[in-house]
Amino acid sequence: MKGHVDEIPLDGYLVHVYTPPVSVNHNELYPVLYVQDGSSLFLSGLDELERCFSTGRLPRVVLVGIQPVNRLDDYTPWKATALVEGRPAFGGGGDAYLAFVVTKVMPYVEARYPVQTGSEHTGMIGASLGGLISMYAAFKYKDVFGRIGSISGSYWYPGMIDYMQSASFATVIAGTHRFYISVGTREGEGKTNVQKDMVPLTLQVCDVLLAHGLTEHEVRLVKDEGAVHNINHFRQQFPKAVAWLLG
Repeated sequence: MKGHVDEIPLDGYLVHVYTPPVSVNHNELYPVLYVQDGSSLFLSGLDELERCFSTGRLPRVVLVGIQPVNRLDDYTPWKATALVEGRPAFGGGGDAYLAFVVTKVMPYVEARYPVQTGSEHTGMIGASLGGLISMYAAFKYKDVFGRIGSISGSYWYPGMIDYMQSASFATVIAGTHRFYISVGTREGEGKTNVQKDMVPLTLQVCDVLLAHGLTEHEVRLVKDEGAVHNINHFRQQFPKAVAWLLG
């Protein structure tokens, strides 16, 4: 790795900030992606990302990985019962978590790192429940996050698609928002609860975004052939998402 990763404790959260190796232009500012689940999606793949930077296949980007305190609270937009009896319920702390990102993490990063500001240069990305809360952020903070990556997003979450259908997305300006949405074709296999519908629910989410007036040039759907719901597939999708969101 030629870039640099800082580890920063911030209001009870652990934040990892990856800064890419300096390009020819030492005063260059970079787009920034706020990443769910800390550095787990990108840390092991930084050598490959940097090879892509050097060849021009990927734009240089600052990655801000935020480790959740409790995924079931931080990454859920409202409370919901557990999917399996005996498991913890979903806490619905997504509004507080996103407010922390916008009011605490973003000002910290923008004051100390070479990042571009504005929604067209600022994104959020995550996988599974992290993909769910990233999509929720697109509606709650549509003037803040113009690039959204949702890898295997948990769109089975009760009420999420209804919320997306009813929420106002009128302030989205054509050409400023982009969405990368992926799902493995084998996700949901072996499930008997609502998670069995991972693929059709993800397709429905794309339809909702198009119904809000976005175009197929702004919403990219990737069906990852043969992929199941696990971290290895999430990590494989991550650089593809970065390339499309910022390319």
